Amino acid sequence: MYNNKNYSQSQSTTKGFRLSKKKVTAIIFGVLVFLCLCCIGKFGEDVKNEQIVVNQFPFSGKMVYWTDPGFKWQWFGRTTSYYKTQQYWFGGKDIQGESHGTPIKVIFNDASVGYIYGSLRVKLPTDVEHLKLIQTAYTGMDRLMNDLVSQNVTKVIYASGPLMSAFESYAEKKNDMVAYITDQLTNGIYKTTSREVETIDSFTGETKKVKVASLVPDEDAPNGYVRSEKSPFSAYGVEIDQVSISEISYDEKVNQQIQTQQQANMSIQTKKAEALAAQQDAIKAEAEGKAAAAKAKWEQERIKATEVTKAEQEREVARLAAEKAEFDKKKIIAEGQAEAEANKLKVAAGATPQEKLEWEYKTKVGIAEALSKSTVSWVPKVMMTGNGSGNNAMDFVGINMAMDVINKMNEK
Repeated sequence: MYNNKNYSQSQSTTKGFRLSKKKVTAIIFGVLVFLCLCCIGKFGEDVKNEQIVVNQFPFSGKMVYWTDPGFKWQWFGRTTSYYKTQQYWFGGKDIQGESHGTPIKVIFNDASVGYIYGSLRVKLPTDVEHLKLIQTAYTGMDRLMNDLVSQNVTKVIYASGPLMSAFESYAEKKNDMVAYITDQLTNGIYKTTSREVETIDSFTGETKKVKVASLVPDEDAPNGYVRSEKSPFSAYGVEIDQVSISEISYDEKVNQQIQTQQQANMSIQTKKAEALAAQQDAIKAEAEGKAAAAKAKWEQERIKATEVTKAEQEREVARLAAEKAEFDKKKIIAEGQAEAEANKLKVAAGATPQEKLEWEYKTKVGIAEALSKSTVSWVPKVMMTGNGSGNNAMDFVGINMAMDVINKMNEK
């Protein structure tokens, strides 16, 4: 009786915990859905345009490299993402003014210490051969930037310091620093030779000896200089460009030296500017003097030309007056000859002796009066007789030339 009762209680308890098939199926389906939701990210990968994704399939270990954007089937593989390009900062500031990274220390050939701030651009390859090397060596973008880029950039910048002094890096060789860094990142560290030279410290004025590094030329080497080692970036197909130096900070002594040199340079430039201004003033004064002299000269030439023109005009007037006088002379003579000829013809035609004497008298008087009225220079205007008597028309006929003319007319 007791045993049967215990058996019945056991059966009822087991029956209470028994699940139906529908419930079991629902539970299994729920677990599968949960697992699918947890693993949905392992089915495929949406590759962005700026990304390079490496996928390693499970079991086989096969590697695929996705460089084109779009959805790719991952099939529960393990992926590693890289950026095709990425900016590397060493203490520089971005466009928002935020600082990134740590400035890189450099020692110049005058033993001065500086810190270089800037940035550069890292560009990854897209071919499978180089991506395999990168994935094998660094297995991710962070390690690539820290172990490859950061280490080599620091080494190259440090190696560029001995190629110039601190003041040269601030002034005339500032652009050379960028060129040195870019060239060595691409083609490898320079091989240099050092020599000791004496120089004058522009801050203290004392003579000191410094070691100056110089490059070893070789026309067959990259960019014409021997390299102590090849660039590791070329081995991985990584390109470095857009190298920029935003600032170089110096210790207090170098800053004082730079300020002193700047003041000296400004003084020199000021004196040069003053000398140039004085030279320009002298040139200007000389030019103004030449201009004034030329003006005076041409003024004299103008006056001379005016006087010459005036004299030529007077000469022409005199010539015309002489020609007119000559013409008047000939006219008067011609008129007198015509009148005399007419009277002669009258006498020849039978004039009485009385008429002949009267003709001669009138002819002489007429010629004399005509000559007295003439403006010709060779005819005298006033004739004085020896007995002091007054002037009359006959007094003007005393000129031998006039009488000769009359006599010649009578002879005809």
